Amino acid sequence: MHPDGKRVEDLQAQEPSASALSSGASNGAGCPRAALFDLDDTLAETFEVPSKEMLQAILHLLDLMPIAIITGRDFPWMESSFLPEMVSSPHIDRFYVLPEGAAQCRQWDGKQWKELYGWALGDDERVRIKAAIAQSVEETGVLRDFPVFGERYVDKKAMIAFAALGLEVPRDLKYSWDPGNVRRALLRDAIAAKLPEYDVLMGGATSTDVTKKGVNKSHGVRWLSQQLQIPAADMLYVGDALYPGGNDYVVVETGIRTRPTTGPKETLVIINELLVACQG
Repeated sequence: MHPDGKRVEDLQAQEPSASALSSGASNGAGCPRAALFDLDDTLAETFEVPSKEMLQAILHLLDLMPIAIITGRDFPWMESSFLPEMVSSPHIDRFYVLPEGAAQCRQWDGKQWKELYGWALGDDERVRIKAAIAQSVEETGVLRDFPVFGERYVDKKAMIAFAALGLEVPRDLKYSWDPGNVRRALLRDAIAAKLPEYDVLMGGATSTDVTKKGVNKSHGVRWLSQQLQIPAADMLYVGDALYPGGNDYVVVETGIRTRPTTGPKETLVIINELLVACQG
């Protein structure tokens, strides 16, 4: 039951289709002056590493323009998993990493990934956020019939991420448990009502991310626009969560061009289209 008294089934019947949501947030034609990418379910499947093919495609695109990855993932995981392959690019100086929903920004300085800016949550904030999540799970009941696979909470420097079914959820369940994100939307709304001074957004296939208000991907877009001296309207953002309540949707207000994707396979198609359009 939703806090407003609505049932999951009723809201699911009212939920607009993914194509309808995507088309309203998509204006990504032509060759941009910079390209920004989400990570989970955009460059890689949720909680997975981008494929070799994907990394090569990103490196080829980096030859043509500045690239940024804006993600809810934490930086230490990225640094140890796939960023070492990026530093080989002769254009690494125009590659930016904005982890934890753009709460930080890092850039390779020739020796290390230097932090250009960063926020952090305090211990008291973490306790309060986790309590609000736990209460919302109990109140909504949206997870009552589902098993949990591993740890649910991910403590990051500036974010608390809640993986509804656990970090080790099997792939088939990960992508089938919540058609249309109806259950997560109910949970997100309940958490947000308890934490009005924080941003509460959906990311990947199971996650709900909580950060300080205004510390989200729209901030990252604006910061990069200023850093690169490129208007947001001349940049492109590619992400899977460009639907209301999704952690990519917040970038729409910046005026950046957007391109929704259904996952890594489609993202590779988008990158190849950009390579063709921008090499001409």
